[in-house]
Amino acid sequence: MPSAVVRSALLITIAAWTAVASDPVSASAMPMPDGKHDVGVIRGEFVDSSRRLDAGDPASGPRRLPAIVWYPAAGRAVGGAPYMEGDEAAVRVPAIARNFRYTTEELHALTSQRMNVRPGATPARQSRGFPVVVFSHGFFLYPEQNSALAMRLASHGYIVVSIAHPGDAADVRLEDGRIVATRPAVPGDDPRFATTLKTLAGGQDLATSREALTVYGEALAATRLGRSFVEWRDDTLAVAKAIVGGNEPRALREVLRAAHRNRLAFAGMSFGGATSATTCKLVDACRAAVNLDGQNFDPDLFDRPVGRPFLLLLSDWTRYSLFEGQPKEADFSPNDLAYESWSAAGRSGDVLRVRLEGIRHMGFTDLVALLEGSKRVERVGEIGGDEALSAIGDVVLAFLDVHVREHDSVSIDRAIARHPALKRHEPARLKKWVVGAGS
Repeated sequence: MPSAVVRSALLITIAAWTAVASDPVSASAMPMPDGKHDVGVIRGEFVDSSRRLDAGDPASGPRRLPAIVWYPAAGRAVGGAPYMEGDEAAVRVPAIARNFRYTTEELHALTSQRMNVRPGATPARQSRGFPVVVFSHGFFLYPEQNSALAMRLASHGYIVVSIAHPGDAADVRLEDGRIVATRPAVPGDDPRFATTLKTLAGGQDLATSREALTVYGEALAATRLGRSFVEWRDDTLAVAKAIVGGNEPRALREVLRAAHRNRLAFAGMSFGGATSATTCKLVDACRAAVNLDGQNFDPDLFDRPVGRPFLLLLSDWTRYSLFEGQPKEADFSPNDLAYESWSAAGRSGDVLRVRLEGIRHMGFTDLVALLEGSKRVERVGEIGGDEALSAIGDVVLAFLDVHVREHDSVSIDRAIARHPALKRHEPARLKKWVVGAGS
């Protein structure tokens, strides 16, 4: 497991939980997709020959990115499929338990839950094609982790391509049979990185934050997260290039034939959510990005705009701090320092920040409905699984419909209003700093 210094830097990406007493809670059922399309699912593997599977091993071969794709299906996609089964479950479930110190009993629903999807269903067609959402999982997690959200988007006419980032994902089996295990963190990170991250999370003042960011930018490259930041950015860029250029894997060709290849969005949870902002800014075809509780690590996105419509859904830091020393007041989140210029904080119509009350970091995955046992609240928060998945799905769908499909923006307001636990967040503390500094 990570050393003490590395663990502090990985805190928000691997969700180090505080101890909270709770009564036994059973897993919720996964919600049914509610759009007009039935949902198909298929797997494939993208290959980027310009990079190595393991950057530290020249003999590892080209970079391979296993993918699971949910898509609008023609006709009735009857029959259903397990959430996870066979080789995928045999490899992945023990890895998730190991990475997050869960028991296998807590993860029972990952293999017992059935989903209302059909593997290999005939893809639906529409004249303009379906927009594509490229999704990235969280650090040490797995590409199926937001199946409920992906199924819902697919039922409403999106193709969702969720990729694994081998080495930083839970153990994953490649098409050639090799298993890529989660790379453990090793000592040697620049210690200034963890120190500056703690400073940025503390929300002290403008001058302190500016000074910390200078050191942060210097230290990032010499850390595990800095290397992963580059790798995940390049992974998502490679997948986007393949989709836009019509060079997807053969197994996915029939599904992506129904895609609107120049109407993309990037989304993800935790480290994958942070990656979505970085990549969207770099891809011309990207119309919007969605970040499910991922702390920004990109030096180029502190005090700078994403330049595209951007949704940031945040866990309830007023109850469950992610950082050591993070204030619990509602007026400041460490991500307030990112995605907009500080002088325009809270005034950009392109950035929507929303806090979901009662949810922890890991609650932004299917585990909010699938985890079983007495530690559920400690793991995912007090919010019910149905409410969490419904709230997340409603606001993400509305946001993408507005910015990818150009629907009426009032649908976002309606989605938020349907869920009292969703609270718009204003970077009030940062705005006061800026006024006080005369910036």
